Amino acid sequence: MTFWGWLWSTLISKAVGDGLGAEVAGRASVYLVDEARKAVDRDEVPVTQVRLRPGETYTVLARPAPTRRERQLARRKAALADRTREMERPTRRQRRAARRLRSSQRRLDRRRVGTARHARAAAREARRGASFDRVMEPGRRLVAVRQELDQVSTELDAVRSARFGAARRKRGLEGRPERVHLYDAVDD
Repeated sequence: MTFWGWLWSTLISKAVGDGLGAEVAGRASVYLVDEARKAVDRDEVPVTQVRLRPGETYTVLARPAPTRRERQLARRKAALADRTREMERPTRRQRRAARRLRSSQRRLDRRRVGTARHARAAAREARRGASFDRVMEPGRRLVAVRQELDQVSTELDAVRSARFGAARRKRGLEGRPERVHLYDAVDD
């Protein structure tokens, strides 16, 4: 118990008297005062552990709590990003086309330039290169998912910037530049 806690409990015991009731009242009041002090004087909260190199900067931006719409958009964006990642994985057909193209290129490299074998190998490599390019083109579904992801990302950014602007206006910070404190360990 701190000195101020002891002093407070002594004052309560003088006001209420001695006994069990005074002890309970004193401890309860000390607890309430300590909790009120903790609510007002909050400790620092570690946000992340980042190792910066000399010359690097790290900016922490505190945003207001997300709205229901923001949370929905963020969930949708994460789901679309997962789906895009899943759809962008190479298929068996794409891997097979890549292997065939690679083997054609190796064969072409081993042929002597100007010979008939070189010409046939070059034609085969060109055909397989065109086939590889055709196979690697994104499908309609992937293009649609990418467009939807871009649209959801844009909408989420707009909602977040509107919320952030409203919070800055509410706090009277609208026209002011953002404060960035640069901490230099050399200054210690």
